[in-house]
Amino acid sequence: MKHKLNRNFIISVTFFILFESIASAGTYTVNPTDQNEINEVLRSAYQDGGGTVHLNTGVYVIDGPVLIGSNTRLEGDQNTIIRVSSSSSQWFTDGTGIIDSNDPSLHDVEICNLQIDGNLDQLPRSYANSGSGDHNSERLIDLRGSTNSFLNNIKIHDLKLYDAYSDGIHISFANNVYCYNNFCSNCQHEGIYYVNVLDGEMNGNEIAGITSDCLRLDNCVRIKVFDNILYSYSGNDNNGAYEHGENGLQAGDQGYSHGGGSLKPNHTQDIEIFNNTFADNGLRAIWLDAAGKQEGNNVYVHDNKFIDVSGLNTSGISFTNPPTVEMSENVFRSIFDILKVEFSDTGRTEQTADSIHYTVKKTENGIVAGGIKIIGFKDKIVWNNETYIPDNESVLYKAEAIKNPSLNFFSFGVEKMEKDVNVKIENGTATATMNITAQYYSTSKNSLTGKLKKGSIQKSVVTFTDSCPSPTVLKRQTNVTGTIYQYPTYFMASVPSNGLVKVHYEYNGSSVYHIYAVGERQTDENGIQYTDFSNLEYWSGDLQHHGNWLYVLGEFDRSKLNVAVSTPYDDMNVEEFRIIKNDYPQEAIAFWFYPTIGFLICLYFIAKFFWRKIWF
Repeated sequence: MKHKLNRNFIISVTFFILFESIASAGTYTVNPTDQNEINEVLRSAYQDGGGTVHLNTGVYVIDGPVLIGSNTRLEGDQNTIIRVSSSSSQWFTDGTGIIDSNDPSLHDVEICNLQIDGNLDQLPRSYANSGSGDHNSERLIDLRGSTNSFLNNIKIHDLKLYDAYSDGIHISFANNVYCYNNFCSNCQHEGIYYVNVLDGEMNGNEIAGITSDCLRLDNCVRIKVFDNILYSYSGNDNNGAYEHGENGLQAGDQGYSHGGGSLKPNHTQDIEIFNNTFADNGLRAIWLDAAGKQEGNNVYVHDNKFIDVSGLNTSGISFTNPPTVEMSENVFRSIFDILKVEFSDTGRTEQTADSIHYTVKKTENGIVAGGIKIIGFKDKIVWNNETYIPDNESVLYKAEAIKNPSLNFFSFGVEKMEKDVNVKIENGTATATMNITAQYYSTSKNSLTGKLKKGSIQKSVVTFTDSCPSPTVLKRQTNVTGTIYQYPTYFMASVPSNGLVKVHYEYNGSSVYHIYAVGERQTDENGIQYTDFSNLEYWSGDLQHHGNWLYVLGEFDRSKLNVAVSTPYDDMNVEEFRIIKNDYPQEAIAFWFYPTIGFLICLYFIAKFFWRKIWF
């Protein structure tokens, strides 16, 4: 740990010194113009050894890339806007960004405090793609190294990036990359995209994604992703893009999709994702090991918030049409103030009917005025668009009975009222019945003495009922049997996941949680608490995993293993395991492999011989 802290300290100090030297090297000022003059000034700064190029307030309409060199800081004012010309040809194809560089060894660059407008709604929809890929055209910032020449020390912050066919920020093959406090809206591939980045952070960004992902890490090493707010964009200026098709975050080794993808030299490793807010993302909140890619090592996901804010309208800020560029800061920074959300991994609320304030409407029936009302269901959950309760005893009701007020002017008195309530669920219907047994008497006045005389006690039975559709009782596991695959040098363990929200594995003092679902505690109009579960797939802890299996080196020792599982309503320990011993194949390569290779080699030389005979 001491070595790690020292290393991070050295990187931070070096980074600070480098960027301080950029700021002190000289400042060059540009007034609103096109990319040609900006590039002339950037070139001068680069040739003079670096410095700061400041773009004054105004709109810079461009029809070609802005090219930044090493040792350079490009900055603006709050209302400095670089905007793609509405009359542009498709010059921003795959590999050419709005802000780009022609230096394969780019280093010590800072871009901050300005806006970049892709202006996609004023451009042909066909401009979204180039080559064989989808949404790979019009990256707003596109800085790329190569496997043989990594970029170094890239710092991008306090930008507004919006209305682009592709990524807001795309950085590939680079060391020490820091993107923070940026706002991305309607960037129709990735909001911020790291490919083969070693050491860096994504933090404090506010991203309204639309098609692919808000944040994405491919083949990255030692990256922290934290304090970001990741939302779903559904505004009007999308030029026909597929709404709500984005994940909040994707991390893993790059695969092949939509005509793109290639092998990368680094394997996803040492990624920490924490304290982010995933709010109403279109697809998954977090997607790890995605689409057939190789899974990463030491990818830790913990302490994130998951919020569905669809349709919320509070304090004058509406979430039904998520944030436009103009209202971005107000919307995102109000999420934490507006929403009071409680998260849970259980559907048990411990709520009782006595804790709920509800006034029952009373009807008059003979000597009694009363009523019974089913106000909801205790411990209700919503999971996979279905509503469930734990058992048939989960009905919450309110019941009241009093002497009929209309009889106050008549000569009747109530001796005693007994209440009997019966609640049942049958064939999908909950019924609550209240029987009131009232003992009462009449009175008469003695004409001589004027005193009231009580008559004989009489009995009256009055019934009140209420019914409503009932949720389904959740069928859940009561006994779980796990499986152990023992190999010569390691073992793998798993339990059936059906109906589980989490599994906790402990082995030899270390542990890991496998989380399948997380619940958001909500309250309906009657004050009844319920839990809305969202499916999730991530692991958090010290032990390794392969796919859905716990992976531990060494020979399995049953005394060291403890496994606990949780349904939305119950916790239980797994006591039984099927242990299956597997050996490695005696032959690493099938018996037919080498003869086949030999045959193909012979066939090649025979064909080559006859080919020469024919043509020569």
